Amino acid sequence: MHPLLSKKGVSSFSSMILFSLLSVPLAPWSAQATPSIPGTSTTALVFTVSVSDATSGRTPVARAVTYTISDQAMRIDAPSKGNDHSYIWNLSTKTVASLDNEHKTFHSDSLVNIMGFVDFSQLLGQNAGNNPKDRVVQGHASRSVSGIPCTDTTILHRFKGRVVGMINGDQKIVQCLTTDFPGNTLYREFQVKLASLAKKSSKVTPAGSPVVAPLSLETVRTTDYSKGFLVKILSTLHLYDSSKIPSRQIEREKVTSLEIRQVSSTVFSIPASYKKETAPAS
Repeated sequence: MHPLLSKKGVSSFSSMILFSLLSVPLAPWSAQATPSIPGTSTTALVFTVSVSDATSGRTPVARAVTYTISDQAMRIDAPSKGNDHSYIWNLSTKTVASLDNEHKTFHSDSLVNIMGFVDFSQLLGQNAGNNPKDRVVQGHASRSVSGIPCTDTTILHRFKGRVVGMINGDQKIVQCLTTDFPGNTLYREFQVKLASLAKKSSKVTPAGSPVVAPLSLETVRTTDYSKGFLVKILSTLHLYDSSKIPSRQIEREKVTSLEIRQVSSTVFSIPASYKKETAPAS
């Protein structure tokens, strides 16, 4: 796990932020569930990503994450062992919802609030490719992933943990990127509208049109961790177990299927049977 980000899942957007923000509970929102009209459908891009995490000293983890994207909404279904959650970004209602499919409950918050967190994270330069010392190597040779041509881009990223002196590391991220794939129009429309909302909610307004990120058909993220001076001091004093820090982590994300199809419009709505989870007592 990258020390500079919260618990991270898969994201086909180059920022790698959107899904990571949804990996933590959202603040309960006052609105109730508003399901779509039964029987209606919409055209959507649907693709599944195979995710694996091989961290030294730990049992490898693998799962599948499915994205369903229309021009107005995105749903991420991310089941894992002991955890079945879905996340809905709805541009029409300007909300983001986190659904617990096991307990039939949900959190929801304003999309503007969520995008504020995205801007904050980007401004801190916490993402690979944004830091001044990062090196980006653009490939030229095309290869095929799941039958779709793409071109590799390599990012060499060095980071320091949130607490200076705790954990440092070097990251090599190889992404096979494409802008020419079935459903690229829907993918682009959703990104442009989402980026426009982010631009409006940001206190720092960037110039020009929103940047549309290409789709990563395959991402391999290799992280070599090193122990900072603070970890070494705490370990010497027996106040910290430095063995918890892995030497290497390899994360792989690969699109295994991609298609355009009609889906029920209800997939982008909170089911009426789900209960809004109340905020914990302060």
